[in-house]
Amino acid sequence: MESKLTNKGHSIYEIEATVDKENWKAAQDRALKKLASRITIKGFRTGKAPIQLAKERINPTDLINEAINQALPECYNKALNEHKIRPFTNPDVNVTKLDDNGFTVVFTITSVPEVTLGQYKDINIPLETKTATKKDVEEQIEHVLEDNAELVLKEGPAEKGDTVVFDFKGYIDGKEFEGGSADNYSLVLGSNQFIPGFEDQLVGVTSETKKDVLVTFPEQYVKDLAGKDAKFVCMIHEIKTKQKPELNDEFVSTLNLNNVKTVEEFKEYEKNVVQQRLDNAAKQEQFNKILAQIIANAKVEIADKVLEQEAEQIKKDDIAQIEQNGLTFEQYKEIIGKNDDELHEIYLSHAKQRLTQYLVFNKIGEVENLIVSRKELDDYFNQLATNYNMNVEDVKKMYKGNESRIMNSLLENKIVRFITANNTQEVKETEKVSENKETEEKPAKKTTTRAKKSTGTTSKKTTKTTKKETSEESK
Repeated sequence: MESKLTNKGHSIYEIEATVDKENWKAAQDRALKKLASRITIKGFRTGKAPIQLAKERINPTDLINEAINQALPECYNKALNEHKIRPFTNPDVNVTKLDDNGFTVVFTITSVPEVTLGQYKDINIPLETKTATKKDVEEQIEHVLEDNAELVLKEGPAEKGDTVVFDFKGYIDGKEFEGGSADNYSLVLGSNQFIPGFEDQLVGVTSETKKDVLVTFPEQYVKDLAGKDAKFVCMIHEIKTKQKPELNDEFVSTLNLNNVKTVEEFKEYEKNVVQQRLDNAAKQEQFNKILAQIIANAKVEIADKVLEQEAEQIKKDDIAQIEQNGLTFEQYKEIIGKNDDELHEIYLSHAKQRLTQYLVFNKIGEVENLIVSRKELDDYFNQLATNYNMNVEDVKKMYKGNESRIMNSLLENKIVRFITANNTQEVKETEKVSENKETEEKPAKKTTTRAKKSTGTTSKKTTKTTKKETSEESK
């Protein structure tokens, strides 16, 4: 096989390769056997007819296309190995010449973006620690009491913080509109889940009564409803209020915390929880600053095609989240006041940030030859087995097929530890900085009360969330 490399710049390469007559004939033979295996001819079982007889039933164009597909993988891999190109995405493939003697193909390849590291050691960002205050601990204990509160029926009028269970139907100009109704909806007054003014008008309602709520939809809302006046006819079923447990030794014992039986022990425990959270947050903030400086010191060249593909993936993820929240992408754009071009620029910016961090991060692992051994993977499974009191072989079976993902996660943790150890004076190499994992033991909730989701467009919760996401995107 002959091939020629052309560097097009910006991590784009073209490789022109030729498949010779011998390999082309072998590819055609493989293609014929594959297509013939699907042919059914009277008197023969499917795929068992004589090859020449089957060939008469095969479209010649289909045979040529299948033969090309048979030949391309080997041709592509040989070209990559010959020119030592590491692809980052699938190539564009263009067959430029084809005859009985073989064919010529041009692979347009986007290679792994070039990363040139600057200083990535001895940056030494200081660790800015905080000490848990009495107020911090009191707020933490209050959260625990709130988490373990029970909802109980209330006889009197609804107040802020109470849960109202009700049916509602929305009307504009006397006509019920789509998505503006729900049955047995649970709404916590003061949660700002609905549009402005809705929840305030439910303060003071009592069980088994009717209440008309008059509101105006915000100007920044879905097109069909923005700025319009609406009436919601609400049938109140129940009023519930939170009843927090009393902080005493009996309550503490129900939390099942190790070596924590009394209120004083519980307070000390929660003080340690708060302090550990503050310490973890400080370490994470320190690591983020270190990584930001390492990225600023590096030079990364990313092809436009790669950025576009990453931006498209971010957009798909965004749309999935938006639709999960009950909106269409068109409604989302109306609410946030941005068009496709403006959002595309936001997605491109996010794509560049995300890819740059990923590439610099992994370049450090490559340069420092950081790898995850089979022993480290086995140690991970052994630790899981110990943590959950399971047989290690059963753990391995559970994660069969996910070993690559786990090894990538372990490698990421190893790179994090390396960066931390080589850029701080306060943190030892063995310590691990993790954005999502806190190591402290948390008291379990005794009861869980959750409001039902609304299917109606009266909910403001979705609107608030999407606005927040967009504001972060626009930064």
